[in-house]
Amino acid sequence: MMMDQFQNKHAMANNISQLQPQKLSSNVWIGPLNSVAQNVFLSQNNIKYIIGIMPSQKCVYYLKSFSNDTSCCVSFDPNFNIQKLTEDEGELIMKFNSKFSNNLSYITDNKLSNSIITNIDFQKMLSDYLTLIHSIQEKDPQCGILLFSLNGNDNVLSTFAMAGIIDQHNCDISSAFSYLRSIRPSVAPIDEFGYYAHELMKFQLNNKALKQFGGDDGSTPTKIKRDARDALGEEGDIHHHSPRNVKRTIL
Repeated sequence: MMMDQFQNKHAMANNISQLQPQKLSSNVWIGPLNSVAQNVFLSQNNIKYIIGIMPSQKCVYYLKSFSNDTSCCVSFDPNFNIQKLTEDEGELIMKFNSKFSNNLSYITDNKLSNSIITNIDFQKMLSDYLTLIHSIQEKDPQCGILLFSLNGNDNVLSTFAMAGIIDQHNCDISSAFSYLRSIRPSVAPIDEFGYYAHELMKFQLNNKALKQFGGDDGSTPTKIKRDARDALGEEGDIHHHSPRNVKRTIL
C-alpha cells in the first residue's frame, strides 16, 4: 500500500513538472503551451521573446493576446501549408506577422522578417532559429526566451532545443539529448529511424564544419558541405545511412 502511495505521488509530481517550463540555458526556457499563460513566470524571468514550435495556425491563436510593445512572438512551422488554412486562420496569421515582423527584423538586423518561419529545407529552419537566438542574446541579453510546443515533449521541439545545445556546447547528439532530458525528463525519446534524428545528424556535421572552417560570412565551404553529405550518404538521404549508426549516435 505504501509503495502504491509512493508511486502515485511520484507520478503526480512527474505530471506537475511536465506542466512547468524548465531553464535550458542562461536565458532560454522550454515548456508546454500553458507556459505562455503563466504570467508570474513570464514576468519573473523577463520573457520577452516567445517562440512556438507547432502548426502556425495554432501558435498565432494562442499568442494573439500578446502585444508587440512588450513581446516578440515567432512561429516555427516545418509543415506550414497556406493552402490548408481556413479564411479565419489566414487572417490571424496575417495579423500576427504584421504585429511582430518589425520587432523580428530589428532584433535580427533584417536577417529574418517574417514571424511565420518555414522552409522545405529543415536545416535552413534550424539556421534561422540559431540566427534568432544569437541575435537576441547579442542585442537583448537581459531578456528571456521561451521555446514551447503543445505538450513541451515532442520530437520537433526537442530538435530545435538540441540544435541550440549542440551549437552552444559543441557537443554531439547523444550528449545534447542527455542534457535536455536532465532538464526536462518528460521529453519523448528521439526516434532513431525518424526524420528529425537524421536532420540532427546533418546539423551536427554542418555545425561542426562551420565552427572549424566557416568563413567570415558564416558560410560553409563547398568541400565541407560535400564531406557532410558523404558522411550521411549522398544528399544526406535517410536510405543511405545505417539506422544502426543513427541509433548509436543518439542513444
